[in-house]
Amino acid sequence: MDISLMSALRTSMPAYEYLRSCTHPYKCRGPPPKQLYEDPRNEHIIVYIGAPGHGRLLPRDIAGVSPWDSSVQGGDATWEGIRIYRGKIFKLERHLKRLFKSAKALGFDPDHIHTKEEVIDAIFRTLAVNGMRDGAHMRLTLTRGEKCTSSMNPKFNVYGTTLIILPEWKPTEGATTYDNTKGISLVTSNIRRNSPSTCDSKIHHNNMINNILPKIQANLANCADAVMLDVDGFVSETNATNIFMVD
Repeated sequence: MDISLMSALRTSMPAYEYLRSCTHPYKCRGPPPKQLYEDPRNEHIIVYIGAPGHGRLLPRDIAGVSPWDSSVQGGDATWEGIRIYRGKIFKLERHLKRLFKSAKALGFDPDHIHTKEEVIDAIFRTLAVNGMRDGAHMRLTLTRGEKCTSSMNPKFNVYGTTLIILPEWKPTEGATTYDNTKGISLVTSNIRRNSPSTCDSKIHHNNMINNILPKIQANLANCADAVMLDVDGFVSETNATNIFMVD
């Protein structure tokens, strides 16, 4: 394409994307909303995405990150799952402490990372615009940010971290969790939990393939989740939750 047309392309893309989202093929690209969303309010959620000082609140159907973002390039990010109960954010300080501790362990540039205050402000803005005060869940992700070229090398991350806040109306016992009244079925996965000597699970990172493959095994076995063993054959956790032994 002639480079002189780039300005016209950038100007026309927002209108084009909006009109495309209104077409029948786009709306019918998946199951109908009644089958997709456990809570119908989730169809019109507003999410938060952006680099430090450049965050935006966007409707879920037009939200997205750059294909050069580190989360896309290599799962290079840290995350927290946070719930909201009766007007309060559950253990926010602890979640943020682990988020920034993980970011430090991953070597995020301290001069180009969101501050704690920026993250808290973005959280409350996101909850406020969605009217969420109870029965909600946030997936909070902090990526190493956008790269200037495709590479695993962090030296090409020159734009600062990317903060992503995905809020949803989500019950504690729903399609993505467990039925605590009936109990759950588990299968033991043949995939072992990462050893701290390879990829320390204390770092709450986004490289989740070690958890996803056991979950696929659980799905195939028609079970709720899979129990994962460590490299020595001892019980570690499930693919999604901790395991507590009660005497």
